[in-house]
Amino acid sequence: MTGFEDVLAAIAAPLPDAAGAWTTAQHLDHCAASIAASVDGYPALKPLVIRVTIGAIVKRRFLRAGAMRHDTHAPLPGGAPPPPRALADAVASVAAAVERFRTHAGPLAPHPVYGRCSAADYERLHAIHVADHLRAVRGA
Repeated sequence: MTGFEDVLAAIAAPLPDAAGAWTTAQHLDHCAASIAASVDGYPALKPLVIRVTIGAIVKRRFLRAGAMRHDTHAPLPGGAPPPPRALADAVASVAAAVERFRTHAGPLAPHPVYGRCSAADYERLHAIHVADHLRAVRGA
């Protein structure tokens, strides 16, 4: 996935109900929370030295590769795991978060690991993040 159009298309397709530590809805709610947090601010940030060194390197690596592998059951830094709920509600949350991001005119919040991100980088990183969660849901 390269952007929000890909995200919206992926969540509009039939999704399996993941059987594991998180349901598909929880994976999607986590992704929606991450997109919203890039506008509103994340619950916690890693130390600045991490964000400007290792975090910046990891961000560039993910952007260059167009993919990531991460712990898909870890909540946002400083946050809690999303509670279970209906899949349709979680799909709607992702769509709403994407729309909020797209219409946001102010500055974006720093990412907890990658630090400052442009809107274009954030969109691509969120798409890559969603793709990794959908990979986990599909068991790939």
